[in-house]
Amino acid sequence: MGETKDERRCALRVPVRGFAVLHAENGPGPLHGSLENLSQSGALVNFASRPPTDNLELELRLDDGDGWVTARTVRVERVNQNTQRGGWRIAVMFDRVEPAMRTAIDAAISHALSAARRRPILVIDDRAERRTNLIARLAREGMTPLAPKTPLEAIDLLTRSQLYVSVCMLAPGFGVESSRDLATILSDSFPWITTAEISDDIDDTTTRAVAAWAQTAVARLGVAIG
Repeated sequence: MGETKDERRCALRVPVRGFAVLHAENGPGPLHGSLENLSQSGALVNFASRPPTDNLELELRLDDGDGWVTARTVRVERVNQNTQRGGWRIAVMFDRVEPAMRTAIDAAISHALSAARRRPILVIDDRAERRTNLIARLAREGMTPLAPKTPLEAIDLLTRSQLYVSVCMLAPGFGVESSRDLATILSDSFPWITTAEISDDIDDTTTRAVAAWAQTAVARLGVAIG
């Protein structure tokens, strides 16, 4: 027999930007980590050091709410072991979820599914005519272009994790001399963002924007849900 719609939704893992604090009965103390993905039944969490694996209590911190879950570890793996920024990734299955946390998880899943369909992309360009043409082309490609008018508006859009903005098309502007400098600033503050340059060749810029989007975790989610 095939899975029901509710079973598929429960198992569906979506990319999420949030944090987790792990508490274990025999652990050295709380460990702070970042959430990589989330479903109604479990999560993938990154930690800087190896976490304990038994009798886990996790405090999840999402934009839509905080709460507690009890969980069991189903997989532990070393990541980036050949670099100085190596860490650990654990996959956990939830045993018990607080009602308020369940609501926040459901909201995070809904936001990710919505973003996979809308395909949001940030467009930063001070040249109005080129920006307008690029926005029109991206919209025809089925994307949702967001064009902030000020640096503060750009930062606001990027910090609103419900929007799931993962790609930013850049041209010189916003008080920064080159798009490369602006890309560096954004990557330092928003490491999940993929950046690409805007050029006068709108066709080429559009192609690179679509290609950049296709490599994002939210795009892969879009493929998974059809």
